[in-house]
Amino acid sequence: MMNTDDNFLYQPRKFNTIELWKDITTEQWNDPNWQKKNSIRTVAQLKQVIILNKHQEKEIQRTINTLQKEGKEPFRISPYYASLMQEDPFHPVFFSEKSKKRLDPIFWQSVPTPANLLFPDAGLEGAMDEGSRSYGAAYQRYPNRVALFVAENTSCASYCVHCQRAKSLDSTVDVSSNEVDKGLFYIGYNTNINEVLVTGGDALMISEKRLQYILEELSKIPHLRAIRIATRVPVVLPMAITDELLELIKISANKHNTGIDKYVYFMTHINHFQEITEDMAKAVKKITSHGFTIRNQTVLLNHVNDTYRILAETFRRMFWIGVHPYYLLQCHKERGIVHFITPIQVGKIYMKHLQGWISGITVPRYAANIEGGGGKVLLMPSGHDTLNQESSIDDKISESYATISTWDNKKIFRYEALGRATKLEFDGAVKIMDSFIGRKGVFLPKIIIVDEKGNHIETTNRTKLPGFEKSKKSALLDYKLATDEMPLTNPAEIAEILEEEFKKSKYNIPQQLQGIFL
Repeated sequence: MMNTDDNFLYQPRKFNTIELWKDITTEQWNDPNWQKKNSIRTVAQLKQVIILNKHQEKEIQRTINTLQKEGKEPFRISPYYASLMQEDPFHPVFFSEKSKKRLDPIFWQSVPTPANLLFPDAGLEGAMDEGSRSYGAAYQRYPNRVALFVAENTSCASYCVHCQRAKSLDSTVDVSSNEVDKGLFYIGYNTNINEVLVTGGDALMISEKRLQYILEELSKIPHLRAIRIATRVPVVLPMAITDELLELIKISANKHNTGIDKYVYFMTHINHFQEITEDMAKAVKKITSHGFTIRNQTVLLNHVNDTYRILAETFRRMFWIGVHPYYLLQCHKERGIVHFITPIQVGKIYMKHLQGWISGITVPRYAANIEGGGGKVLLMPSGHDTLNQESSIDDKISESYATISTWDNKKIFRYEALGRATKLEFDGAVKIMDSFIGRKGVFLPKIIIVDEKGNHIETTNRTKLPGFEKSKKSALLDYKLATDEMPLTNPAEIAEILEEEFKKSKYNIPQQLQGIFL
């Protein structure tokens, strides 16, 4: 049973108990510039933070070398974010129990593994193909809003191995000034645009001078109503969220505005409750105390957060510290990351069973960003059988494809959300990862198996759908049962018990004394 007095924030290891940072002072650790200069970029550094055997070291290095030969920069972790990894990432502890079937979620998100070299057949890619829908640094897919790319992908404080945008070996952080100015011009030119997402890379990893310029230019555009700032800094580098930075944003976003203030939102990216720490909570409090709202996009990731309990804990814990769950996004179908994809049907089942069991404001919208610039397609299940089909999302295992209808009335037939492989490729991949992890039953990719001609044979690891009895959901969410199946939802049913308990409580003040306390 969860004690309501318990600290629900994840408590990582003390940084100075970790070999790599045993001589680092608290002042250095809390300095964002020190954090940036001392990012983990080598396996030699990594093995001083977590336990790795020789084979694991060799395989991580092989993966990094292979990706670098392809022109990608795959590995950078801020010291703070690396400290969130459990010491033995191959045998993590969740909910006070050592997990036999999972690896540490920060490790999965941050460290390149041989899995990133497997399953090259991802089909149509490019859900965010900026070049085909851009003018300068402005990327537009919808009528009233644009993304303004102000930083290169290499700007991020920590690289996410599940990122849809591959990191180039080019170490440039900023997008060219000319490209940004073209984007600013376009936003001013197109009067339909009332909202802009300032993004990258990471919008808060550019210089304050450049950020100030961009926000002040946006403040001059009369038809622009809202500014969103996309950043993972509160999650991976929370010490970089300073009062000075927030004041700069607050002033700059409306410096030249003559009408109603443009509202500024922070958009961040939390995937697992292990990322929700005291340091992050402090950064969130600073942001909200300056009048900003923070919303979150979680990616549904196989091996990381693809369980009912992990998703529920992640959504409600972020809400408890002031971050609003916004989207649960289907993982993109891109080369090197298809092992992270969870079948859409499973995601829908989780969303169905979260409804009512946690607060509605903590349940994000489940959606997929369709490759080829199709935009977001909502995947939310409904309890309303509008067409009287008498079927439910968890009645039977779905096909591996579906027809997609986009917001602009386009149809995509036989859309597949999973990657593809031959049986030989799949078996070889599982063998490689079982050897890397050191045991079987942990690496469970959901892959469409095809023959030599590309014909569908089966989908792997899909023999059973998740099932949820009422009592099981209560247990997973730490709710005390009032009956055999359900927690208390109607106090009138136990009115007599409550009356007796109320009489014993501090609230039972004699009527003649009530006026004294009012």
